[in-house]
Amino acid sequence: MNRRRILALLAVSGASLSSRYASAADGNSGSTTVAKPRPNRRGGIVSGSGVWPDLKLSGPSRQVRSIAYSRGAYSVTTADGRSAFFLESDLRFKIDSSELGPDDGKPIIMPAGTEGDRVWVLFSSPEEISAFVKHRES
Repeated sequence: MNRRRILALLAVSGASLSSRYASAADGNSGSTTVAKPRPNRRGGIVSGSGVWPDLKLSGPSRQVRSIAYSRGAYSVTTADGRSAFFLESDLRFKIDSSELGPDDGKPIIMPAGTEGDRVWVLFSSPEEISAFVKHRES
Protein backbone atom coordinates (compact mmCIF):
# COMPACT_ATOMS: atom_id res chain seq x y z
CA MET A 1 0.00 0.00 0.00
CA ASN A 2 1.43 3.39 -0.91
CA ARG A 3 1.59 6.47 1.30
CA ARG A 4 -1.25 8.26 -0.44
CA ARG A 5 -3.69 5.41 0.26
CA ILE A 6 -2.57 5.15 3.89
CA LEU A 7 -3.05 8.88 4.43
CA ALA A 8 -6.49 8.76 2.78
CA LEU A 9 -7.56 5.88 5.04
CA LEU A 10 -6.30 7.67 8.15
CA ALA A 11 -8.09 10.88 7.16
CA VAL A 12 -11.40 9.07 6.57
CA SER A 13 -11.20 7.05 9.81
CA GLY A 14 -10.12 10.13 11.78
CA ALA A 15 -13.07 12.14 10.44
CA SER A 16 -15.42 9.31 11.33
CA LEU A 17 -14.08 9.12 14.90
CA SER A 18 -14.13 12.87 15.43
CA SER A 19 -17.76 13.12 14.27
CA ARG A 20 -18.69 10.29 16.65
CA TYR A 21 -17.04 12.10 19.57
CA ALA A 22 -18.65 15.40 18.60
CA SER A 23 -22.14 13.86 18.48
CA ALA A 24 -21.55 12.14 21.82
CA ALA A 25 -20.46 15.45 23.35
CA ASP A 26 -23.63 17.08 22.04
CA GLY A 27 -25.69 14.32 23.65
CA ASN A 28 -26.60 12.72 20.33
CA SER A 29 -25.26 9.19 20.26
CA GLY A 30 -27.08 8.37 17.06
CA SER A 31 -30.00 6.63 18.75
CA THR A 32 -33.51 8.00 18.73
CA THR A 33 -34.35 7.09 22.32
CA VAL A 34 -34.60 9.86 24.88
CA ALA A 35 -32.66 9.40 28.11
CA LYS A 36 -35.06 9.47 31.03
CA PRO A 37 -34.05 10.25 34.62
CA ARG A 38 -33.62 7.03 36.54
CA PRO A 39 -32.43 6.03 39.99
CA ASN A 40 -29.21 4.08 40.30
CA ARG A 41 -29.04 0.83 42.24
CA ARG A 42 -28.36 2.62 45.55
CA GLY A 43 -31.34 4.94 45.36
CA GLY A 44 -29.58 8.06 44.05
CA ILE A 45 -30.18 9.77 40.76
CA VAL A 46 -27.98 8.84 37.83
CA SER A 47 -25.53 11.63 37.13
CA GLY A 48 -26.46 13.81 34.18
CA SER A 49 -30.10 12.76 34.19
CA GLY A 50 -31.24 16.34 34.81
CA VAL A 51 -33.35 15.52 37.88
CA TRP A 52 -32.32 16.22 41.44
CA PRO A 53 -34.37 15.09 44.43
CA ASP A 54 -35.58 17.39 47.21
CA LEU A 55 -32.89 16.74 49.82
CA LYS A 56 -35.11 18.06 52.62
CA LEU A 57 -37.24 14.93 52.19
CA SER A 58 -34.31 12.52 52.67
CA GLY A 59 -34.78 9.86 55.32
CA PRO A 60 -32.52 8.94 58.24
CA SER A 61 -30.39 6.66 56.06
CA ARG A 62 -29.23 9.75 54.10
CA GLN A 63 -29.01 12.31 56.94
CA VAL A 64 -25.45 12.67 58.24
CA ARG A 65 -25.01 12.75 62.01
CA SER A 66 -21.19 12.90 62.14
CA ILE A 67 -18.06 12.72 60.01
CA ALA A 68 -14.69 11.65 61.42
CA TYR A 69 -11.38 11.83 59.55
CA SER A 70 -8.35 9.66 60.28
CA ARG A 71 -5.36 8.52 58.21
CA GLY A 72 -6.77 9.30 54.76
CA ALA A 73 -10.27 7.94 55.36
CA TYR A 74 -13.60 9.30 56.52
CA SER A 75 -16.12 7.55 58.71
CA VAL A 76 -19.62 8.84 58.02
CA THR A 77 -22.41 8.05 60.48
CA THR A 78 -26.00 8.58 59.45
CA ALA A 79 -29.07 9.35 61.57
CA ASP A 80 -30.15 5.70 61.48
CA GLY A 81 -26.91 4.76 63.29
CA ARG A 82 -25.09 3.15 60.37
CA SER A 83 -21.45 3.99 59.62
CA ALA A 84 -19.49 3.70 56.40
CA PHE A 85 -15.82 4.29 55.59
CA PHE A 86 -14.66 6.16 52.49
CA LEU A 87 -11.18 6.97 51.27
CA GLU A 88 -10.58 10.71 51.08
CA SER A 89 -10.48 10.48 47.28
CA ASP A 90 -13.96 8.88 47.22
CA LEU A 91 -15.82 11.44 49.35
CA ARG A 92 -16.65 14.95 48.14
CA PHE A 93 -18.12 17.83 50.10
CA LYS A 94 -20.61 19.96 48.20
CA ILE A 95 -22.85 22.93 48.96
CA ASP A 96 -26.50 23.14 47.91
CA SER A 97 -28.12 26.31 49.21
CA SER A 98 -31.07 26.03 46.80
CA GLU A 99 -34.67 25.27 47.75
CA LEU A 100 -33.95 21.59 47.10
CA GLY A 101 -30.84 21.57 49.29
CA PRO A 102 -30.60 20.04 52.76
CA ASP A 103 -31.92 21.75 55.88
CA ASP A 104 -29.45 23.79 57.94
CA GLY A 105 -27.42 21.50 60.18
CA LYS A 106 -28.62 18.33 58.44
CA PRO A 107 -26.18 17.38 55.66
CA ILE A 108 -27.19 14.61 53.29
CA ILE A 109 -25.06 11.82 51.84
CA MET A 110 -25.73 10.86 48.21
CA PRO A 111 -24.12 8.26 45.95
CA ALA A 112 -22.04 9.83 43.20
CA GLY A 113 -20.15 7.10 41.35
CA THR A 114 -21.64 4.58 38.98
CA GLU A 115 -20.16 1.71 40.98
CA GLY A 116 -21.39 2.91 44.37
CA ASP A 117 -17.85 3.60 45.60
CA ARG A 118 -18.03 7.41 45.67
CA VAL A 119 -20.32 9.71 47.59
CA TRP A 120 -21.16 13.35 48.06
CA VAL A 121 -21.99 14.94 51.37
CA LEU A 122 -24.15 17.97 50.66
CA PHE A 123 -24.30 20.85 53.13
CA SER A 124 -26.57 23.90 53.11
CA SER A 125 -23.65 26.31 53.65
CA PRO A 126 -19.82 26.21 53.65
CA GLU A 127 -19.62 26.98 57.38
CA GLU A 128 -21.24 23.64 58.23
CA ILE A 129 -18.39 21.57 56.79
CA SER A 130 -15.86 22.35 59.53
CA ALA A 131 -18.53 21.88 62.20
CA PHE A 132 -19.17 18.30 61.05
CA VAL A 133 -15.74 16.99 60.10
CA LYS A 134 -13.76 16.03 63.21
CA HIS A 135 -10.15 14.83 63.13
CA ARG A 136 -9.68 11.61 65.04
CA GLU A 137 -6.31 10.16 66.05
CA SER A 138 -5.96 6.43 65.69
